[in-house]
Amino acid sequence: MGFTLAIPDARTALDSAIAEERGGGQPHTIPEVTTLIGAGISRAPHTTIHFLNIEALMKILRTIAVMIASAASTFAAQPAAADPNLPGWEAALAAMERRANLLRDEIKALDSRIETRAEALLASLRSIGDSKDSRSKIARMKEETIEALRQHIMYYRDKRAAMKEQLRRPTLNLTTEEKKRMIAMFDEHINKRVEQIITLLKSLPTHKDYERYKVHGSNWLGQVYAVNDDYLQNQRLVTITNRLRKEIVEGLHKSIARLERDNRTLMAELNAAPNFSSPKDLTGEMAKNEALIAERREQISQVLSFVSTPTRKIGQREAIDFDQERLRTVNALRRDFENLFARYNTLIVQLSVTNSTRATIAAAKARAQKSAPAPAPAPASSRASR
Repeated sequence: MGFTLAIPDARTALDSAIAEERGGGQPHTIPEVTTLIGAGISRAPHTTIHFLNIEALMKILRTIAVMIASAASTFAAQPAAADPNLPGWEAALAAMERRANLLRDEIKALDSRIETRAEALLASLRSIGDSKDSRSKIARMKEETIEALRQHIMYYRDKRAAMKEQLRRPTLNLTTEEKKRMIAMFDEHINKRVEQIITLLKSLPTHKDYERYKVHGSNWLGQVYAVNDDYLQNQRLVTITNRLRKEIVEGLHKSIARLERDNRTLMAELNAAPNFSSPKDLTGEMAKNEALIAERREQISQVLSFVSTPTRKIGQREAIDFDQERLRTVNALRRDFENLFARYNTLIVQLSVTNSTRATIAAAKARAQKSAPAPAPAPASSRASR
């Protein structure tokens, strides 16, 4: 907070110092000089400025600096007065807290709607499969859905990393508990998306031992063989299953590598600062990462050896209708997802401003209490009567 500092007889002091250096020479006058002190501006009309050599100018500046230091000491020694705008600040804080609570409620409602609609869509996809008529249309829908879920994971992971960075090098005025709650929320959504991807993968067909050729009829030379349609359909679908399995396993391995890298960083921090104020935070986070690494390894085993869940085979027409409805749901989910994180970004800024305002009010109250006069001692007669 800046202040305006008025120096008594600034023009006289300048003229005296300059006259001493110039031996009483005639000064050159500039109509107005603006002097910036702190964040305040003090104007001295028709203050005289002389064209001097460097040594003389430095001597004058030293004189002014001493005057400024003396006046600043006097300003700092003055007791802080109570802020007359404190009731207004408290009313603004209450409005900010209501706004933050409203944003939280909106985020919770949007998140609940996203999760409900996404789970309903995934349940429908898991229950159906391709027939010879639909060929691989359903499998490709599942592939696109798994890719969308992966994009969600990447987005949640980026937001989580940004909040982790706020724990290490804060740029927003968020409390540690607020940051940890947000990180925990992102962890929960990431793990849920991983489970949804694996469950959807299990609804895809795996390899079956069909005969490549089957008897298609006979002629005068004997039996006529043709390529088995079941074999072709299985190969068509298993190609998609194998590609997705490989990509999911690679993603899980990358997740394990990130968690192990995080643990090495946490261990280095713990060893570098053995007297860290909260070593339990570091060890607790390392234990959480170890549990997540074990879970990722178990998920890799599931992906590599899963048994396909039963599905209902649908035809081409039904698959087209389902895909159109799926795309409508995906577009609605995309809009909700964008709105969710728009409100999330607004919330963290709102929380930062609210916390700063709360700290400012607390500091103003502390200053007012410190500067309040001490209560007068009781009269001697009252003490004697007691």
